[in-house]
Amino acid sequence: MKISGRTINPLIRHVSTLLLTGFFPVFLFVTIAQAGVKSPDRLPDLDSHPLFAISLITIAPTEHLFEWFGHTVLSVKNRRTGHATAYSFGGFSFRVNDFLMFTMGNFVFWSSSSDTGEMLERYRRKGRHIVVQQLKLTSLQTDRIIKKLNLAMKPGNRSYDYDHFRDNCATRLRDIVDTSMEGAIRRQSSEPAEMTIRDTIQRMTAHLPALNFLLHFLLSSGVDQPITHWETMFLPDRLMAVFQNTNNPETGSPLVAKRSDVVPVTKSPFFRKEISVPQTEGRDWILGLTAGLLLMVSAWFYLRSQGGKRRFRGLRERAYPALVALFGAVFGLLGVVLFFMAVIASHKDVYWNENFFLLNPLTFVLLPLGLMRLSGKAPKAFSIVSLLCAAGAIVGFILQLLPAFSQDNGHQIRILLPTLLIIGVTGLLETRRSD
Repeated sequence: MKISGRTINPLIRHVSTLLLTGFFPVFLFVTIAQAGVKSPDRLPDLDSHPLFAISLITIAPTEHLFEWFGHTVLSVKNRRTGHATAYSFGGFSFRVNDFLMFTMGNFVFWSSSSDTGEMLERYRRKGRHIVVQQLKLTSLQTDRIIKKLNLAMKPGNRSYDYDHFRDNCATRLRDIVDTSMEGAIRRQSSEPAEMTIRDTIQRMTAHLPALNFLLHFLLSSGVDQPITHWETMFLPDRLMAVFQNTNNPETGSPLVAKRSDVVPVTKSPFFRKEISVPQTEGRDWILGLTAGLLLMVSAWFYLRSQGGKRRFRGLRERAYPALVALFGAVFGLLGVVLFFMAVIASHKDVYWNENFFLLNPLTFVLLPLGLMRLSGKAPKAFSIVSLLCAAGAIVGFILQLLPAFSQDNGHQIRILLPTLLIIGVTGLLETRRSD
């Protein structure tokens, strides 16, 4: 059969069309596969690669007033743009009105946001040890956290009533992440902790003797009760530690995917894995017995004077009433503060404080009476108040033997009792001599 050119051209067109429509999809699939594009059943798990990365950032404590216990924030980073925002619940003001509210037991904190990079650089320049823990979350968990953080940043939601042990910058972040994980953190941290709240404070402030004494003195027996690891997370470093040991049930992996430390100067001792409560009993006894011995020597010279009927002339005679007046000024003022916080204001962690037996407003009366004794006046009043102050301390010490009195105030007893006993004995001897 003879095939003409006119017949061949349509045939070629049909064959070409068939080849293109039949083999082109195969060719395209092979090309894409060679280029590294995965087939639909091998697409990456979107839950394991959310658009936003969330990190817990913990800043180490310092010895400055508002940095005693450190700080913590949540950072949300947009993987696409690289920008990260830090969300904090640690904003406060110490203006006159705020200070007055604080003295009454009402302290308002608020939430805020800032650029994460600028915040880290600011703390780095200050030499603060910083720990960044990147959290491994699903997209749903990440979305929940971001929504909660944005809700907290709205003007009507920013302020909250601060409670150092139950509602602060650390517990707010803990609760946001925990509820977004449907309570997984709380369930995994429900075991009893090795420490009480008082132990955690001892651990953070033992190296600052004056602050350590003040905090232990003001806090009552409520901080001596057993707590769980969940409750220890009012401290940023404990929040960091619990997160490090928590698993995310939704991902089947540890909550913390990656940890990095920024250490401009030295590592913080509070960021170590091993934790311990420093024991300061030896230091307490040294301070207490040294103060008691000094007062006893001065009391001996005081009692050798001529019955207090004349103005004291020698420095050794004047030392005792001067030291008692100083004791009344410093520790008596603490007794007044304790009375105000426990009876008048609403500092609930100060209520029913057994340290009232050691220091109270009566202790403050030693200040004016001690000054009066320097000029030979008010010997009887000085002796009676001295006896009452010592008697209160002895009663408080004996009551420690009863189960109902469970406050751990051995720290204050070791420091204050020797001095109060010397004051009481001196008052007793002076009273007998005047009789």
